[in-house]
Amino acid sequence: MRSSFAVLTVAFTLVSASGAQAQHVVAPEAAQARLSEAAAARAHDLAVVDSVLASKDAAEAAAALGQDMGRLRAAVPGLTDGELRDLAARAEALQTDPVAGLDQDIRTLLIIFLIVAIVILVLQAVD
Repeated sequence: MRSSFAVLTVAFTLVSASGAQAQHVVAPEAAQARLSEAAAARAHDLAVVDSVLASKDAAEAAAALGQDMGRLRAAVPGLTDGELRDLAARAEALQTDPVAGLDQDIRTLLIIFLIVAIVILVLQAVD
């Protein structure tokens, strides 16, 4: 009796475990599609941030902060997806509505903020 109960318990455990695993299986096509979307989003975010950093205002702001623009631009790809997404959203806001009642000084301050944010994130990544 005990051995049949043990066999039933083991069989039930194996069946329920295999059923639980089947629920977590992702189709390879779905996984590939999601990876492609993430790669495209990251490439877009990199392009947005790089376009702001390539501007004359950004070069002037980096010089005022004593930062090497080449080093900053080279560090951007090392940011996490979340950090890059946040910076890209801020950079897009600068590009899509650069004036919005703001004068050139405030726009320059926003670019300085973007550069300082990149410097802080790079320093945190190095530590």
